[in-house]
Amino acid sequence: MKTMLLGALVATLVVFSGDRSLAQIDAAGRGTVFISAQSAYTVTVMRNGGLLGTFSFPKGTQLSVVDEHKHPTHLGDGRFEFHGTFELRALTAQDLAAQHPANGTPGAEIMSHAPVVLTGRGVDVLVEKVTEQ
Repeated sequence: MKTMLLGALVATLVVFSGDRSLAQIDAAGRGTVFISAQSAYTVTVMRNGGLLGTFSFPKGTQLSVVDEHKHPTHLGDGRFEFHGTFELRALTAQDLAAQHPANGTPGAEIMSHAPVVLTGRGVDVLVEKVTEQ
């Protein structure tokens, strides 16, 4: 049973892996970025040039991020920009394991069960990988 759960978790994490930043643009064209956080990430939210907040997500948190344009700006080195109406979903490794997702379950379906959802309208958002020193 443990082997099956571990296998399902590993298979699910493969869904989230992509380029060197371990982020992947949704192949269905929705423009969602899925991030399997092999390192910590910060999310900075601004509106009209003013800082609204900064959020830190620890290593191991699964993130999905999309904006109204559905075409995120990839700045390289694990950095993405989003503008306008924005949605971020966060799922811990424990939450993911508790879902028991089947092999091949789409990332959007998995993230639809995320317990943390952050949304905003008319915002500018920077999602960036925290560089370890």
